[in-house]
Order: sequence, then structure tokens, then C-alpha cells
Amino acid sequence: MADHPYYPKSLLLESYVPNSLSIVQLLAGMALVMTVFLLSTYQFASTKVKSLAAIRFTWFLLSGCLHCGFELYFILHHATLVSRNDILAQLWKEYAHSDSRYLHSDPLVLALETITVCVIGPLCFLAAMSIQAERPSQYVWQLIASVLHMMSCSLYFVMDWPTGFANCDPHPLYFWVYFVGMNSPWLVVPGLLIKNSLGKILPTLNKAKLA
Repeated sequence: MADHPYYPKSLLLESYVPNSLSIVQLLAGMALVMTVFLLSTYQFASTKVKSLAAIRFTWFLLSGCLHCGFELYFILHHATLVSRNDILAQLWKEYAHSDSRYLHSDPLVLALETITVCVIGPLCFLAAMSIQAERPSQYVWQLIASVLHMMSCSLYFVMDWPTGFANCDPHPLYFWVYFVGMNSPWLVVPGLLIKNSLGKILPTLNKAKLA
């Protein structure tokens, strides 16, 4: 019998230490931090750029901080994550109910997260800075970062599909809220941003072609 709450139940997690904080404490704390971050970032950006640009700036700054902060923590501590009990480790162990691959250094997940931290994260910061400075290049960086977001998120979903999502607890909270709900924004929002970028880039290219 497994001495942990994760799926599949046959998974061996040596030195597993349960979280000391409850799910309510973890989710409430995360919600509070995210709300303060989003509101303060949007308020800051809206004093410098228009509303839509402020939303795009907030999105890319949030994504960059998650990639180069929260996900960087996973890259640095993936080998000992199950035995750690600091706040970030507890958040990862809570999320791992929806994907236990994060608890045993799955090579594909580790590779995907490494690309996200080292490539997509910096691109998000570059896009945010370009938006805040109102540079024309903002749409190029936005396009590149958004395409990579859609690709990485699609791969993340597809990689567990052949197993019937065996690494996810079948409870609706863990599958629909954690696994689907917490990741799908990085499919939906990038799709809208790709449309926004192409709407700015293509007319310019057509004008240059006719000139």
C-alpha cells in the first residue's frame, strides 16, 4: 500500500513528507498573492500604457515570474521535492495531486520545465518590457512567447494522454481545477495574443511589400 496520497498508487516516493499546511491555507495564500500581484501590476502599467496593453503587460510579467520563480524552484529542487516542506515545496506537492510526475523527476516534465524556465520565462520579461516601453517590437516578442506557450502547454497535456492521465488523482478538483483549469489559460490567452500580434504585424508587412 502506498504511503502517499498520489496516483498511481503503485508509485514509490521514498522520504515523502506530508504537507503541514491544509489545502485551504495553501489555496487561500496563493489566491491572495496572485490577486495582489495582478491588481498592483495592472495599476502600475495602466498609468503608462492603455488598458489592453496594461493587461498584456500584466500577463507577461505574471508568466515570467511564475516561470523564472515558481518553476525554477522545481528545476532546482525536483530531486528532493517530496521531502521538503517549505511553502513552495508544499504548493508543488499540492499541485502534484493532479500530476505526480513532478514528484519523481519525470524526464519529459523536467525537460519541458527547463525549456520553460530558460527560454519562455526570459521571453515573457522581454515582451513585458517592450509593451511597457511601447516599442513596435512588442508584437514580435509577444508572438514568439505566445507560440511557445501554446506548444509547451499542448505537449504537457498530450504527454500524459496515452496513459489515460494515470498520474492524476481522478477527483474533479485535481483533474478539472488543478490539471485543466490551472494550465488552460496558457492555451487560451496565448491564442488571443497571437491573433493580436498578427493583426499588428501582417498589415505592416503588406505595406512594406507594396512600397
